Amino acid sequence: MANAETQSILVIGGGISGLTAAIEAAEAGYDAYIVEKNSYVGGRVAQLHNYFPKLCPPYCGLEINFRRIKQNPRVRLFTMAEVEKISGEEGNFDVTITMSPRYVNERCTACGKCAEACTLEIENPFNYGMDKMKAAYMPHVMAYPMRYVLDPALVESDEAQKVKASCPYDAIELDMQPKTMDLKVGSIVWAGFEGGLHCLGNRLEAL
Repeated sequence: MANAETQSILVIGGGISGLTAAIEAAEAGYDAYIVEKNSYVGGRVAQLHNYFPKLCPPYCGLEINFRRIKQNPRVRLFTMAEVEKISGEEGNFDVTITMSPRYVNERCTACGKCAEACTLEIENPFNYGMDKMKAAYMPHVMAYPMRYVLDPALVESDEAQKVKASCPYDAIELDMQPKTMDLKVGSIVWAGFEGGLHCLGNRLEAL
């Protein structure tokens, strides 16, 4: 029988399917880790204007899931993160995760002062590069986590110190570095957009 440490579930991908898998597992009593390469969760659904069948804004469904994450301490979220290595076997996986620097820490209140001080613009990835946005930015109006991001181009620019000084909460860390974390999990759910929803280890029905 697997020990308690390997009863946790790793969900790769923080889109609507990944969020649902992690939340349902957590509410069933399992520790769940979500790894998302973007700076926010919600995936393609967050980028839609309306979605089928009710044709309502995506925030309706996402907001409910965000609230469930906030209320459940069993869910841990890693954004701007990617899986570097997986080893082990069913029920006992060792996973290495690398997290890129956000350059903004947990003290951020989303006040927007950094964006006001920033003049550098970059292509907007949330809008598929079809417009420009400030290099100090909130990914979208209802992003979760609700925290600003600094683009590396801004961090390396001459105005980085000005943007840092604009933050009244000392939330900007220009020297933030990539981090690596090792996890031991019993199951891995691949919830990537291209790959659909797949599970390594215990079947999802068993959760």
